[in-house]
Amino acid sequence: MTILEEIATREDLVTRVRVLTGEDADAARRADRTPIAKSDCTYYCPDAATAERCIQSLRESDERLRNRPEELMLWDWQCTYWEAEPGNPNGGGTVLLGVAWYDLAFFDDRRDAWFGAMHQRIYKDLGIPLEDITVTHWQLITG
Repeated sequence: MTILEEIATREDLVTRVRVLTGEDADAARRADRTPIAKSDCTYYCPDAATAERCIQSLRESDERLRNRPEELMLWDWQCTYWEAEPGNPNGGGTVLLGVAWYDLAFFDDRRDAWFGAMHQRIYKDLGIPLEDITVTHWQLITG
């Protein structure tokens, strides 16, 4: 049995599907900016309806972001993915996305915005409790 045949028969594997395209998959969108930091975010959604609300909210946020003037583009969304939770009868799973940061001072000031009052209201409206959200920051080290 080949590796691909073996993978195709496993029921415990999770499939990741890109649901929104971000700057990491769109060279024109990134343009000449170089990310200096990245945030990896995950949102566990217990059911399909919560996942739909989360993805739609991110889509709307992305549209607002891309309508900003270029000089305010200090960060951008990276691709957003959906991973269905194996065996979840309600269609739940995890939404994953990244944030590319282009300005160090802005990153230092705003990297914890996900925990602020505005974002907490959004999470409540979506039906995602704070304990079902993770954010991990990564910073580029230049030599």
